[in-house]
Amino acid sequence: MMKAVAGKTIQQQILETLRQRLAELPTGTRFQTERKLCAEFGVARATMTKVMVKLVGEGLLSRFTSKGSFVLKPQKPSVPITFLLPCANFISDTIQSPYSLHTHEMLKGVSQIAFEHNCRVQTVTVSPTNYRHDIDWKQLDFINSDSRVLMVSYWYCDLFPLFKERGCKMAFVENQTYKFKLYTEYLKNWFVLSLNRISAMESAVKLLADRGCRRIALAQSNLDEKDHPVLHGYKSGLDGCGLRYAAWIDPLNINNKTIGEIIADFYKKNHFDALLLDPILVFRLRTQRSLNYGLGLPENVKIMANDEINYNQQTFPSLSALDYPYDEIGRVAARRLLEDEFRPGRQIFDARIIERESTMHETERLALTTT
Repeated sequence: MMKAVAGKTIQQQILETLRQRLAELPTGTRFQTERKLCAEFGVARATMTKVMVKLVGEGLLSRFTSKGSFVLKPQKPSVPITFLLPCANFISDTIQSPYSLHTHEMLKGVSQIAFEHNCRVQTVTVSPTNYRHDIDWKQLDFINSDSRVLMVSYWYCDLFPLFKERGCKMAFVENQTYKFKLYTEYLKNWFVLSLNRISAMESAVKLLADRGCRRIALAQSNLDEKDHPVLHGYKSGLDGCGLRYAAWIDPLNINNKTIGEIIADFYKKNHFDALLLDPILVFRLRTQRSLNYGLGLPENVKIMANDEINYNQQTFPSLSALDYPYDEIGRVAARRLLEDEFRPGRQIFDARIIERESTMHETERLALTTT
């Protein structure tokens, strides 16, 4: 008969003893009957029944009428995938930027795979101001070695030391920039998903060159970044096509002028016949007229966006674009984060070209509108 211990009831003592015993047994093992346990511990059947019901409730036993009780191993609660966002409304309807739209596509891909694995996705905002040096560190207190985290771009680089220290499973999406070499200490332990922007821009230049364009220009934001992948790919694309002409501009670095005025001035100085365009500039333009007219360009200048957004289909003419598989990137990241054994590594994603009216010859546009 079990003796009482100060501060614990007989039932509590039996529970602790049986929990330890169950932990040592393989799943599926047939467990002792209530009758034998009553005899072992010297307690009434009613007391032992309460203990067994408690063990079933804790997921340590399964009971079948006329068959007996069998050992179960408690399932650990599924660790959610944490998808980091810069600010609270980053993927809401109030922010319609290419960055937020692409992030939203990746989140859809992550959510699809998480649903298939019965796993939850939680979005965590890290800054109250959408400024990368203004981090609310308390939002990340929960991060530990079991955490599964996905973040997009080097905007989050101030957080890298924290994630390395906590040893969590990391998936990181980057734009093939020089910063990859700067942060190798962190990235070597993560799963990195890289957008092949250099190769994509080379393909875009080749398409325009095949269309007969010989003076291809580039309008891109943040060109002051060292070895910008879009600028890199633009230059190497020109070299590959044997084109000597090169002209580029960062319109967002010019104040007191509209996007249309800036591009119009750019054309007057350079007289290009094709323009590779950052889609954020299309958002800034907000024109209901012809895209060429809004940018101050002749109608024969071919225009192509270096990233696909929904708005590209709404312009006139509809805008050709490089299309990256953002939803697939989200799915691949989620699959890797949900593997039993996390594997660091790197996967590169190419873009496909969606050709629309903006890069077609006039005869092709007419044929398209009449079919």
